[in-house]
Amino acid sequence: MLKITLRKLFIGTLFSGLILFSLNAQETLKFNLIPQLDFELLQLQEDSYIYSPAGNLGFKYTKNQDSLSKGPDLVAGSLSYGQDILSNNNSEIEERNFHKLGLFGKVVSGKNTFLLKLDDRGAKPFESYKNFEGLFFYARKIIDTDSTSLDIGGGLAATDTGLVIGDIELFLVPLPMLHFSYQNQLLDAEMEWIGMPDAIITLFPKNLFRIRGSFALAGFKLPADIMGDLALCCYPFSGFLQDLASISAGASHEVKKLRINTEKSLKYDYFTAYGQLSITALTIRAGYAFGGNLNRGGIFLTAQAMYKF
Repeated sequence: MLKITLRKLFIGTLFSGLILFSLNAQETLKFNLIPQLDFELLQLQEDSYIYSPAGNLGFKYTKNQDSLSKGPDLVAGSLSYGQDILSNNNSEIEERNFHKLGLFGKVVSGKNTFLLKLDDRGAKPFESYKNFEGLFFYARKIIDTDSTSLDIGGGLAATDTGLVIGDIELFLVPLPMLHFSYQNQLLDAEMEWIGMPDAIITLFPKNLFRIRGSFALAGFKLPADIMGDLALCCYPFSGFLQDLASISAGASHEVKKLRINTEKSLKYDYFTAYGQLSITALTIRAGYAFGGNLNRGGIFLTAQAMYKF
């Protein structure tokens, strides 16, 4: 009963704050509401699947260019919820449903950026502090040109690190924050390190055919925790539609984690060969998944739909 009351209080406070902030900021800030729906299906074996539906509600306040206000240039945030659902019990997993709850906030004022991220993952929502992950970061923009941007900072991560010194479990650790982007006619690159590093690189970003690659770490057990994606993309339209629709074919390595209880997690990985269709607000990817510690080969499908009001 207490958990339900706390959840209602949290959600009510969040939306009340948004409404009050909106009323006070109508003249100086532009408001956008961004709902998003995601669905993923992964076949592990002939009669075993993982279904992953999720929803995200995001908002963004951007200062008007002609505004003389001294407030922040950008205020953004999101609230998300999803599940991983096993169609048949795996021999290693007793649970069928795994919950994912996320809260994200970002404030940009001049050259300063503040980030807050909270996640709760587990078979039971709000089961233990060990299922929570909290990140708070500050970064300062060092370089800001037409082609190059660099933000450097740091912060704290509150999470179940698994590290023990003496009889003390380390739950709070300092981490660096880095955001770098660079673009020209041949290359569009972006690298970010917030908790774990990731990078996206696109070759020939203005051409009909482009090569897109991404890299991320799911942990520090190398090379098993390296996630990667490489695709050949075709953007058939020109003009204002040039970057809004594409067809892609590629391959990837995915690493995911299920929090079974406060003491145990199951990390699984798989490789994919896929085709993808993207038309701005809708992206569909489908193909064949194979390899890894749980997957025995089968289909996979991901779909994402979003709209910006």
